[in-house]
Amino acid sequence: MNDIIVTVVCLAYNHGKYIRRALDGFVNQKTDFNYQVIVHDDASPDNTAEIIAEYVEKYPDIIKPIYQTENQYSKKEGIINSFILPMIQGRYVALCEGDDYWTDKKKLQKQVDALEANSDCYFCVHKVSEVYENENNTGYFYPSLDIETGLIQPNDFLNYCKVYPFHTSCYFFRVQEYLEYHRNSPEFVKLCPVGDEAYLLYFGQLGNVYYINEEMSCYRRGAESSWSKNHHYNITSENSIRHQEKMYHTIVAFDKYTNYVFHAICLERESKYFARAMILSCQAKDYFKPEYKELFRKLSIKRKLFVFIAALFPMRAKRMYVKRTSIIKHKHGI
Repeated sequence: MNDIIVTVVCLAYNHGKYIRRALDGFVNQKTDFNYQVIVHDDASPDNTAEIIAEYVEKYPDIIKPIYQTENQYSKKEGIINSFILPMIQGRYVALCEGDDYWTDKKKLQKQVDALEANSDCYFCVHKVSEVYENENNTGYFYPSLDIETGLIQPNDFLNYCKVYPFHTSCYFFRVQEYLEYHRNSPEFVKLCPVGDEAYLLYFGQLGNVYYINEEMSCYRRGAESSWSKNHHYNITSENSIRHQEKMYHTIVAFDKYTNYVFHAICLERESKYFARAMILSCQAKDYFKPEYKELFRKLSIKRKLFVFIAALFPMRAKRMYVKRTSIIKHKHGI
């Protein structure tokens, strides 16, 4: 079809228990335009590919499958650039992984309408409901803040992003900027250990973001093979230190990439990541070196106090931090 307006990108792996819900959300969209859904199965060991094939047979004009015989993620292959980008058509790109799902049949229509009416926006997001694996609501939403429908300016958007605010299942991009993001990724994108964070940083600085204050998709907390579940249950101190260090260097690189336009926002985030890395590595005393003076100033009084404690009692502070982080991750499913 040459008149595709939106391409939906769905990455799936071992999602046999969930993917029907995702596929139903795709094929049931009510739009005044044509769209396609690229579903990439990364050699799932379960029946994910078979279920995708059922939908291809029923909806051949919508569902466009990619079946891998070898797992590309484990081979460190660039799935998006190698397999997805060559198939993208249209003016817009939407994302939703195979264990999450859309709940509003007019989601795509609403997001297209929003960007068609706002030429200075390159990114559209909306409210997402968090559910347990069995689809019962957890009572948590992304964002947890009360934001009105409308334009969000870059400074405000990046301020919201200090705490993970917008879930991947709501991401909606202009196609040219999406292609540029992947084909010519800035250094901070390459450094970032979390794909969602890189998207938010890049598209947050690009221009205004349009937000729709309506629940139109669900993030399935604790789904098998999900990044959040594996990251939580396989977490080690060494992995945590590396993660915080990578995020610190990501924000430093982002600050440089944006010519320090958002320096105050970046410095606040850098100070937190650096503090976490120092606490987990039992090196909090290093935070008091002259070269880190500006970072230390950006910490809240509460965090400054904890860094002082960590400098005096490094192992005790580390245990406290790990325990607190585990509680928070369990509560919010991240």
